[in-house]
Amino acid sequence: MPETQPNQTSFQFGPKFIEPEQCRFSVWAKSRKRMKLELKQAGNVTLHPMQRDDDGFFSVTVDGVKHGDDYRFVLNRSTQRPDPAAHYYTQDVHGWCKVIDHDQYQWRQSNWKGLEKKDLVLYELHIGTFTEKGTFLSTIERLDELVELGVSAIELLPVAQCPGRWNWGYDGVGLFSVANNYGTPDHLKQLVDACHERGLAIILDVVYNHLGPEGNYVSEFGPYFTAKHHTPWGSAWNFDDVDNQYVRQFMTENVRLWIQEYRFDGLRLDAVHFMFDESEKPIQIQIAETFDGLRESEQRHLHMIGETNVQNSSLVKSTSPHGTGFDIIWADAIMHALLNVAQPGLDVCHRDHARKTDLGLALQQGFLYENYPYERHDNGERADLNSFVIGLQNHDTVGNHPLGKRVQQLGCSAFHRSAAALYLLYPAVPMLFMGEEFACENPFLFFVEFSDPRVRDAVEKGRASEFPEMHKTKGVSPLDPQTFYKSKIGPKDDGDLETWAWYQKLIAIRKRFRDSGLLASENLLVESDDANHYYQLIYKNLNQRLSVHVRLGQKDQVCDRIELKNHGEVLLVTHDDTDTIGNNETVILFEE
Repeated sequence: MPETQPNQTSFQFGPKFIEPEQCRFSVWAKSRKRMKLELKQAGNVTLHPMQRDDDGFFSVTVDGVKHGDDYRFVLNRSTQRPDPAAHYYTQDVHGWCKVIDHDQYQWRQSNWKGLEKKDLVLYELHIGTFTEKGTFLSTIERLDELVELGVSAIELLPVAQCPGRWNWGYDGVGLFSVANNYGTPDHLKQLVDACHERGLAIILDVVYNHLGPEGNYVSEFGPYFTAKHHTPWGSAWNFDDVDNQYVRQFMTENVRLWIQEYRFDGLRLDAVHFMFDESEKPIQIQIAETFDGLRESEQRHLHMIGETNVQNSSLVKSTSPHGTGFDIIWADAIMHALLNVAQPGLDVCHRDHARKTDLGLALQQGFLYENYPYERHDNGERADLNSFVIGLQNHDTVGNHPLGKRVQQLGCSAFHRSAAALYLLYPAVPMLFMGEEFACENPFLFFVEFSDPRVRDAVEKGRASEFPEMHKTKGVSPLDPQTFYKSKIGPKDDGDLETWAWYQKLIAIRKRFRDSGLLASENLLVESDDANHYYQLIYKNLNQRLSVHVRLGQKDQVCDRIELKNHGEVLLVTHDDTDTIGNNETVILFEE
């Protein structure tokens, strides 16, 4: 079906204040013949019939509405449902929503212009486990710690409303709503303000490929989903079937909400290869066009990041025939190969890699996927590594380990630090996972809370089938509240402060040579000896040379030391003898 655009001036998803205390409620509900708005104010409930237009939009304008009033939609005599585009839920995902007036918040950092891609050092965190309180406001209390480390941007796991008190965020059903267990919309805005006040960018992980299994009511309103496609997590959004234009508008309005009303510096789109769309202009490109328009209207740096591992170069901005696309894409092949050095045979990435343990090849081209969007050119030129996001671990690799183990627990502290040098001094945008910088010993486990017994049973059975021995012997249930509480990272001072200082130095070195222009994809030469786990990143221009020499050994492995022929300014070393390096050691040299 063609993705013709609806008249954007004729409707607006969700509630919108037209005047003070005058609010317009609108919802696309093509499958309904009639609907009512139920409004609760100071305990008084009133019903307001809604008008339906020819496209299936129901709307009503009501006077006397205030910020924080409760509302929901009445589908028939026995069925009330929350607004699919609600900006806040009163309690759970099954009941009332709250009217939010975004204009009430007074922004403090109105002149923030964002950060360029070259300046990004990402820090992925989960609001619920980053602090003991697990809220937006308590997250602010740790921002100075991240600034001191050298991080320049935080990336939040999804904060859309999910069922229950804890969730990774990928079971969201209220895509326009802030999860109320983390705080209010104003609390999230305070976090964004606090980041910008400290010079930190803040990016949000969003899920546009599916909805969670509980509280997912959009199909009762209209054809938001399609039977043409199916995701591993359930029904696929209707991006290319009948009436797809309204679903596409639903998503682009969601993008504008996070960028304009919450002032995020970018979005990371989860698993975009499962945003199925056979249209001439895929939904990913329409979202990219929305980003392009927002960059112009907002006049600040914005980043559209995609998690993708399929061959579709048309979605990547630098190679897209549409002239737009993702600015940055996740590339976890280096991470996967590093983890396989730490623990051979480990597979926690759920990716289709070729030559899984070939770290040298991964460093050379940035990927090991079969059918990846970036392929080597015939002339041997490397893809633009500056546009990748890489890391040593993330929520998936730690959380998909049945015991939530982190990299130093898979290898050792020395391996952890040497591997960190490789990825933090690689041209791609680096991303730390919360607690990594101080070698947090607490796990990050898979945790959810559902009230539906059928969903709870499916979660238990699914986890048990994926990790039968671990699930049986260790008793790690994603539904056990302790699984969530054990996943809190705790304070930095309870961790390894030597590792923290090591990360701080590496990030400072990265900043120094990114600013000078030396640490860039076009200047990189990779040399590797996979048999001995010895890797070199060598950056050269006309008069400068930065070399990163890393030995990665497994536990109890003895390696011969390797002679270094060139010397210069020793920027960082993990032993006293700068002439040679041994098992799990690093030397970083700079020459002019």
